[in-house]
Amino acid sequence: MERTSRGFREGLRRELPAWRTEGLVSDEAARALAARYDLARAEPGGPSFLAVYVLGALLVGAGVVSLVAWHWEAMSAAAKLATLGVAMASAHVAGFWLWKSGRSERLGHALTVLGTLVFGASIGLVAQIFQVSGAWWGAFGVFTVGALAAALLYDSVPQLLLAAVGGLWLFGPGLASDHGLFGIALGHAGAAAAAGLAWRARSRALLVVGAVGVALTLASALDALHADAAVLPMIAALGAALAAAALVVRDPARLPLGAAARLLGRLAFYGAAYLLSFHELASHLRLEQGVTRDLALGVVPLLAAAGAGLAAGLRRDDVDPLARGEAMLLAATVLAVVAGLSLEAGRGATLVANLALAFLAIGRIVRGLSWLSRGPFWEGMAVAGVLVASRFLEIETRLWLKGAAFIACGVLVLVAGVAFERRRAQREEVDHALA
Repeated sequence: MERTSRGFREGLRRELPAWRTEGLVSDEAARALAARYDLARAEPGGPSFLAVYVLGALLVGAGVVSLVAWHWEAMSAAAKLATLGVAMASAHVAGFWLWKSGRSERLGHALTVLGTLVFGASIGLVAQIFQVSGAWWGAFGVFTVGALAAALLYDSVPQLLLAAVGGLWLFGPGLASDHGLFGIALGHAGAAAAAGLAWRARSRALLVVGAVGVALTLASALDALHADAAVLPMIAALGAALAAAALVVRDPARLPLGAAARLLGRLAFYGAAYLLSFHELASHLRLEQGVTRDLALGVVPLLAAAGAGLAAGLRRDDVDPLARGEAMLLAATVLAVVAGLSLEAGRGATLVANLALAFLAIGRIVRGLSWLSRGPFWEGMAVAGVLVASRFLEIETRLWLKGAAFIACGVLVLVAGVAFERRRAQREEVDHALA
């Protein structure tokens, strides 16, 4: 069977009979599709079922830990090690058997996750038993290695999420806070690893968790190197890299992953650009010494990744022009922001950030109107509304004038929204009549 998502199989299972009835596919083709994607196999339950099983396994594990803790101090070191080893091995062996034998795939998967968590807890407990001390983040580094090994062995997305959280949310920031340059290297290596593993597993959740972890690690490293002014350009560069990564997606099964990368890139850019749109903050973050080594190390690799994605997208005729334009705007804005922060008082960065947000908002509104799609339209309206409201609040003028301006903006949003929804309703009526 081709490796496809549960949603794809459910949709195909639902639509295939209608296609046969309408003559869109022959009976032979329908049988071939059903065999190729194993549509006769019952689905073992969705992600929500796995979450329930994981929660149940965690509660059971917590109960067992409580019972063991009751007698923990009275146990010898050998007994403690044996208890931890048996608990971890039992969870993994039982989970692997239930999962791979097909008796209860979701429960087995949850037990393997529990086994990995027991491994993580055992690291700290073993250190306590033998009175081993060290940096707090070192334990999370060991846990990350174990979770990654389990993830690759089981081909498990939850295990990959554990490894991403342990490595990029905990170990990475901890290491970076003590060793800034190593933290920058780890952040970029983690970005490449998270992107590759998310691509392999087709996991949007892993992409999000990995991107947040990369931002945390790099931000911690830049803070340790006293390069706070580089944090927001780094986040904007990460957004550009994510948006450009969506341009290289060709596989239809990975298009949702590309869409998630593009959305995540816009959100990261929105956050960084919005903060820089305030003159006081941009002035505080001004690059008094220009482009420093630390700024270059934090930003340039991400911009290089964005450039590679753009280069790949420019050679393709099937890439959405708006998606390409957004990625180009984000990458160019990062360069302009860095140049603006190098100028006196940082006014250039503020101007560039405001213009970039305005262009993005207009682009999303235009996409929503052209496709009659609510998501892009209301995203653009929200960004434009927040931007306009923020600038009105900054203006030193009379309160009644600000109030009048807010009322006018609110009326404009309501009128535009009503007109948009009316146009959508008309289009749906036409489509229904044609059908």
